[in-house]
Parts: sequence; structure tokens; C-alpha cells
Amino acid sequence: MYRTKLMNLEDDSLDSFRVHDGRKLDLHSAQSGLRGLMCALLCSLTCACGGGSGSSAMTPPPTATTDSLLAVTNATAGSIDLLTIDTKTGVATSVASNPMPDGPTPAAVAIDPLKRFLYVVSTSGELRGYVIVASNLNLTAVAGSPFSTGAQSVGIVVDPSGQFVLTANGGANTVSVFRIGSTGTLTEVAGSPYAAGSNPSAIVVAGGQYVYAANTAGSSVSAYSLNTSNGALTPAAGSPFATPGLPNGLVVDPGGTHLYASESHPNEMSGFSIDATTGALSTIPGSPFAASFAIRTPVMDAAGKRLHVANGTDVDCFEVDANTATLSEIGTSATNGQSSIALALDGPDNFLYVLDNLANQIEVFSIDNSSGALTLINGSPFTLFAGASEQNLGPNAIAVQR
Repeated sequence: MYRTKLMNLEDDSLDSFRVHDGRKLDLHSAQSGLRGLMCALLCSLTCACGGGSGSSAMTPPPTATTDSLLAVTNATAGSIDLLTIDTKTGVATSVASNPMPDGPTPAAVAIDPLKRFLYVVSTSGELRGYVIVASNLNLTAVAGSPFSTGAQSVGIVVDPSGQFVLTANGGANTVSVFRIGSTGTLTEVAGSPYAAGSNPSAIVVAGGQYVYAANTAGSSVSAYSLNTSNGALTPAAGSPFATPGLPNGLVVDPGGTHLYASESHPNEMSGFSIDATTGALSTIPGSPFAASFAIRTPVMDAAGKRLHVANGTDVDCFEVDANTATLSEIGTSATNGQSSIALALDGPDNFLYVLDNLANQIEVFSIDNSSGALTLINGSPFTLFAGASEQNLGPNAIAVQR
């Protein structure tokens, strides 16, 4: 096929090979010259595609794992535990390489939607990236890691499209945005970091287009629209939006129409409606909604029936009114552990995972699809950091990716 195309090209191109006095070039010379030109072009294309020496080959993107994953960071040990989740039973199983080394003072962890990369943000100002090796679920650092946020970063999220990592940067009063490369490397987008309120501590993305940061010391929530092409953030009109208490966690309902903030001083939940056009927030009538305990890390089931928060010991549950989006506290669900400092949700499969930092373990609830009620599964709790359950090494953050 290549020879046929070359001969056709030679036949069609001979008339262009003339000397300045109008004489035609010798046919053999013209064909030889053209063959040389074609060889040079083919060689150039081959090299450009990585077909030359190994040093010029492009690194291929990693293969995505098919496992459902749960990740836990340990602030004291500077390590990561990775577990697989049985989507039928909720059982969490530790991978063979646990615990895996991380770095200093991890504060929050996130897994990209394709389950190729895991990112840890740290109060040391580091944003650490790892490739999730599909064959054995080991973690290897991505090229260039760690990346700098230049701040004491405490919150992290990956947008639903898997294009960007966003961080809440505590005392710097900023939010940073990084683009994810094909191999997991991060590049901070133009304009980042972006101004937030005082001491942003949590960050979420709603509907893939709006970003919200909980400003704990500022008693407010900053709202932005996300440019899905370049990662730029634009503040919504009226941002930041006031909260009665000190917000420490955020959750968006499954429809992307309402935002809830867990708060302390006083202990309560604030609820907001999200403007579908601008991302601006307006207070839900009746908000804030009283809580009986100090609460944090809110999550909502996939049906939008109940909102759950960690209260330090158990899980505090709120009923969500389907018509008004108001919340009603309905009591706690016992974890059968010693503490509950953070929650993560496997929404499609209706399981809730509770991080117990005192007992170094995970407690797991199944979620009733009709009522939203919680029931501890058989086998719960599941041990973290094998061989160190009595040392209280300090697991502090949790993430789930189905």
C-alpha cells in the first residue's frame, strides 16, 4: 500500500521538478530525491510518535483499577492505608502493601474518579500525588511529587471530571486549583491560588461547575464557578455567604441543588439552596438546624433521604425533607467503636464508612435504600495499620471511590 501511494505521488509530482531554465529534471534523479524526502518525513513522524530511542518515548497513562477503594491517611505515622471494598457486602479488605509511606502531616485525601491517582494534602504545604498500580494496588509517587500549595492546606477534592485537584488552604485564606496530567502530575492553573474567606477548612464541587469552601474562622462559605476548560475560579455574586456558626464541613445533595455546612459554636447544620445559573447561595427556610453534639464531615446518602455527621463518638443522623430540604435531627447510630472523626460514603452501594482514630479501625454501616436507616454490617469493625492497633498512631482522614 505504501509503495502504491509513493508511486502515485511520484507520477503526480514530476512536473514540479524543473530547473530554472525550464528543463525537466532527469526522471531517475527526481524519483530518488522524492524517495529520500519521503524517508526523511516517515522517520520524523516515527520519532515524533515515540518510535525512536527509549528516551524519547512518552510515558503512557496508568491503567485504572476496577476495584472500589477506601484510603486512610495517618498523620502521626505519615502513612497511607489502602483497602478494597466489596460492593455487595461493604466489607473492607486491606491490600498487601499496607501501610504505605506518605509524608508529613497529612490532612485530607482524595481519589480521582477513574481510580488512577490518589492525592494527599498536608499542613506542611505539600500536595502529594500517587499512581494507584492496578496490578497490586501499590502506590508509587507521580513525577514531580510533592507539589507545593504554599500554605497549610487542610481540605482537598477532585472535580467529577477528574481534570482538577482543588485544595482549601487554611491560614492562607485561599483556594488552589491544579490540573491533572495524563500521568498524574499536577500543574497549578493560571490565577491560582484564589482568595477565600478566613481559614477555609473544607471544599466541595457541586454539579461539576460550582466550588464551595467552608471558611471556619470567617463564619461563611465562599462560592465560585469553575471553568471546566482551564480550571479558573470566578467568585459568585454575593460570595462569601454568611453562616451562623463556624463551618467545618460541607456536603452537596445528590441533585446538586442544596449545600449543607456542619458548624460548631453553636453545634448546628446550615442549609442553602444553590442557584442553578450562578452558583450563589440562599438560606433554606428554617436554617440553621440544631445538632445535639459537636459535628463534622457531613455526608448524604445517594437517595437524599438522610444526612449523617461524625460527632466524635457515633454518627448523628438528620432526616431530609423531600419537599423543603429542611433537616430534622433524629438521633445517633452507634458505631461499636471508640470514636468517629470522619465519614466517607459509597453512595451507589449504600454503605457508610466511619474512621475511628482511637481504635485504629473502620466501622461500616449499610444504608437502607427506602428509609436511609443505618445498620452495622457483619464483620465490622475492620482493623487499620496492621500490627499497630494499640499504638494509637492517629488515622485522621478517609476517602472512598467506587
